[in-house]
Amino acid sequence: MGKRPERAPDIDDPQRQAAPLEIPLEKVISPLQGFVSSQATTGVFLLLAVILALSLANSRYLDFYQSINHLPLTIGLGDWHIEMSLKHWVNEGLMVLFFFVLGLEIKGEILAGELRDPHYSGLVIVMALGGMLVPALFYVSVLQVTGATEAVRGWGIPMATDTAFALGVLALLGSRAPAVATVIMSALAIVDDIGAVLVISLVYTAEVDLTALFSAAAVMLLLIMFNLAGLRRPIFYFGGGVALWWFILQSGVHATTAGILAALAVPARPYVKTGWFMRQMSRVLRRFSALDHPGRTILEQQRQYELVETAEEIARKTATPLQRWESFLDKPVSLAVVPLFAFLNAGVPLPQTGAELLPSPLIMAIAAGLVAGKSVGISLFALAGLRLGVCRLPEGLRYPHIVGIGLLAGIGFTMSLFVAALAFDDYPALMAQAKLGILGSSLIAGVLGVSFMLLTHRRTPKRANAAERER
Repeated sequence: MGKRPERAPDIDDPQRQAAPLEIPLEKVISPLQGFVSSQATTGVFLLLAVILALSLANSRYLDFYQSINHLPLTIGLGDWHIEMSLKHWVNEGLMVLFFFVLGLEIKGEILAGELRDPHYSGLVIVMALGGMLVPALFYVSVLQVTGATEAVRGWGIPMATDTAFALGVLALLGSRAPAVATVIMSALAIVDDIGAVLVISLVYTAEVDLTALFSAAAVMLLLIMFNLAGLRRPIFYFGGGVALWWFILQSGVHATTAGILAALAVPARPYVKTGWFMRQMSRVLRRFSALDHPGRTILEQQRQYELVETAEEIARKTATPLQRWESFLDKPVSLAVVPLFAFLNAGVPLPQTGAELLPSPLIMAIAAGLVAGKSVGISLFALAGLRLGVCRLPEGLRYPHIVGIGLLAGIGFTMSLFVAALAFDDYPALMAQAKLGILGSSLIAGVLGVSFMLLTHRRTPKRANAAERER
C-alpha cells in the first residue's frame, strides 16, 4: 500500500497570487506531506505503536493497557445490537478496511500492475509459493521434533509478510537497494497475503452458519451485479460491504474476508474514456480563460467557480473507483488502523528471569519459519524457477537481491500477529509466546535482510550501480 504521488504543483509560481503567508507555510507543510506519503512512514508508525504497547505491558500500567484492550463497545438500534471489546472491534471490524484496501491493491496489480507482466508475475508466484510452503514446513517440523504438537494449529503464522514493514525497510535503504526490488517485494507481499487470507478463511473457521453464508453469497452477487450494471457511486458498495461484513461475521468465517471480497467487486473501469476527458477539460479551460478578468478573483466570478466544479466532476468520472477509493483509504488505514491494531495486539510482558529467557518450542518454530523458512523457501524456489526457465530476473535485479528479499520477507509482524490471534485466541500462554516469537523473529529477519542488502550493494560493480540509477 502507499503509491508514490505525482510531483506537487510549483508553490513558487508567481502566477499563484497567494496570500503572503501561504507560500512560506506550504514550504513547511510540503515536506511533512512528503513524509506522510513515504512508504517508510507506515513502518515508523507501526514501530512506535509496538514500542508503546510493549512499554505499557511491561510497566506498572499493564492493567491500564489491558483495560483498553477489553473496553466494551456496543453498537445497536432498538433490540438489535453488537457488543464486543475494543480489541475485537479493531481485529474484526476496522481491519476489514485493511483487507479491503489490500483487495483493491491485489485487483489493481493483477489487472494493470506488476502481476500482469509475466516477467514479474512468474518470478513472484514462484517466490511466494516457496515463501508460504517452506516456512509452514519448518514451523511444523520444529514442533514435531520438540513434541509441542499443541501449537501446530498456528502453522499459518510464518506464511505472510508484513508489507508495510518490509517496504518501509527497503525505502530506508534508498539507493542501496535496486528500484525493482521494491516492485518485487510489493508483489511478493501481495501474493503472500492472498495465501494468508485463504488460510484465515479456510483453516481458522470453527463452525459455519450456512444460512448466514448463503446470505453473504447473495450480497456478493448483488455487488457484482452493481459492477456489471455500471454503478459507480460509493454508497452502493458501502452499503453492500457492511451487509457482507455482517453476514460473514455471523457465518463463523472470519469477518475480514468481507474486505477482500468487497474489494473484488469494486469497478476497475472508468465511467468515461480518456479522450472524452481531454475534450471536456479543454472546453472548460477555454471557457474559463474567456471569462477571466485581471484583478478579479473567482469569488467575483460565479461562472468560473461553476467551471471549476465541472472540471472536478469530469476528473472524478475519468478515474476508476478502484483507484480513487484505494487512494482515499490508503493513508487512514496504514497510519491509523494498522498501528492501532499493532498497539492492541503487540503488548506482551517480556521475560524477566533466566528461565523465562529460554525460548519455548513455539518461539523456536516461529523463528525457524520466519527467519530461516522464508529466506530458504523464497531463494530456493526462485533458483529452481530460473533454472527450469519458468521465470527470469527483471533488469536491474540479481540473484543475491532475491536472497535479501527473502530475508526481509521474514518480517511477518502484522499478518503473523493476526493469524496468531486466530490460532491461539483460547490459549493465552501460547498467544504470549507467539507474540514474543513474532516480534523477535521479525526483528532478526529485518536486521539480517538490511545487512545482506548492504553487503550485496557494496559488492555490486560500480557500472551496474550506475546503470540502475540511470534506469
